[in-house]
Amino acid sequence: MFRVLKIVVAVLFALSLFVLSSTPAFVGYDYHTVVRVSDQPLFAADGSVNEDVLDSLMEILSDPVLDPLLRNPKHDWPTGMRFEYELRYTATTARDFSYFVTGEPDNMSHSGAVVIRLFETIPNSLGVEHGYLTQFTSQWWQLVYRSTAQGEDVLTLWMVQPYRLTHFSGNRYGRITGRENERYFDRTQSPGRWGQMSLNYINTIPSDDCIVAQDSPAERFFFEANYSQSIARANLQRDLNYLLAHFGVEEYLVAPRDIPGQWQSSRYQTGSNFNRRFYAPGQFYRASSSGRADDLGFPQPEDGPGAAGLIWGRHQHFSLVNGKDGLSLGPIPTIQFPNTSIVSTYDDLLWLPSDFEIRSMGHNKDPATFQTFIATPRNAASGLRWNYNTSAEQDSRVDLTGGRSGLWELNGYDRGFNYAVLGQPFGWEPMLSWLRSADSLAFGSANTVCHAGNRYSNGVTQRAGMRPGVHLSLTRLSS
Repeated sequence: MFRVLKIVVAVLFALSLFVLSSTPAFVGYDYHTVVRVSDQPLFAADGSVNEDVLDSLMEILSDPVLDPLLRNPKHDWPTGMRFEYELRYTATTARDFSYFVTGEPDNMSHSGAVVIRLFETIPNSLGVEHGYLTQFTSQWWQLVYRSTAQGEDVLTLWMVQPYRLTHFSGNRYGRITGRENERYFDRTQSPGRWGQMSLNYINTIPSDDCIVAQDSPAERFFFEANYSQSIARANLQRDLNYLLAHFGVEEYLVAPRDIPGQWQSSRYQTGSNFNRRFYAPGQFYRASSSGRADDLGFPQPEDGPGAAGLIWGRHQHFSLVNGKDGLSLGPIPTIQFPNTSIVSTYDDLLWLPSDFEIRSMGHNKDPATFQTFIATPRNAASGLRWNYNTSAEQDSRVDLTGGRSGLWELNGYDRGFNYAVLGQPFGWEPMLSWLRSADSLAFGSANTVCHAGNRYSNGVTQRAGMRPGVHLSLTRLSS
């Protein structure tokens, strides 16, 4: 079928009963086949590209199942809703990579994935003092998305396992100019209402810089799920600096603003316009009553196309702040985060994925609001379980999606991971990995994915793992 080194192992993403070494190990599953591009890394520590690994990678990507020249530009969302975005591009998803591995249509009982080692492992550079360089470079990366347009060919990869833990943000509450004191919006009440918060608490959660310098924590990190001004992002960018100091790979990495289709923009992922208001479904280009097309919005995020909703009991969770261009809304329509503004992360070469990318794209875009997850992650014979309502409409989604959801069309095996790699197999924190999306239920909560592939909300002052994504330019690598 293909000439690459094909090492078939069972799924690599699940819970293990034992603590693993710093070198990630693959955990066996009977229903998920993983193909490694090579046992060697693509990038050597001396800055060179391993041409054999690159040849193997390009041979995989030239397979008719994955070849962008044999595909039509994206025209519709998975629901059949028209794709009304002006920057057309060709997309290859995790579903396609699964088909390449298994040779059969994706279904709930058998799927596949392609993984690659990007970096040669740098030894003896463990922990925060060294930017977790050893833990980072020893990771495998899954091929999850490929976007191609106008001569640009970009491969998106997601780290298979979390390489470290981090707090999402701080616990400082500050005074807002023009407002008497701090408040938060509590949507657990019916109807939602504003609650009171304590004033002027300082941040007591240290970032990596503060840990290394042994200084008191910086005060700029607030109790808000604003990824763009978070401890998680600051720590991730610090780790990136250590990586780039050892590997001359920056020329091959693509910033989100430069990917074909700009699918990490706010308009694409959250449906918000330049005035930071949500568009109503199907009204992206229709003029508003004011006559200004850019002013059209919808007051309730749960009714907007960019709000990926999940209803638990009477609580509705919506995954917001997905876009990386700084235009996304805060957790409440027309109201930004009280202390911080959302700034652009469009130039970040290393980033956390959004709920939109890995789980649900929201109303009218993705039929699989309720995702699959690993049914019994302790058992290698486990299959996928579908988390759905009892209605016939929800039941029918299994056949429509093959258990896959989100822009990347991942399933529970793809989202899940082996939390024992962090060396703390009995705690809750290593069971979760941060996403960059805020949970609208409370502005102090962010979304996570757990080791079984489910989505959970987690307080920003808690810790969880980091599994970053990266864009790799196939165009530059092949030139």
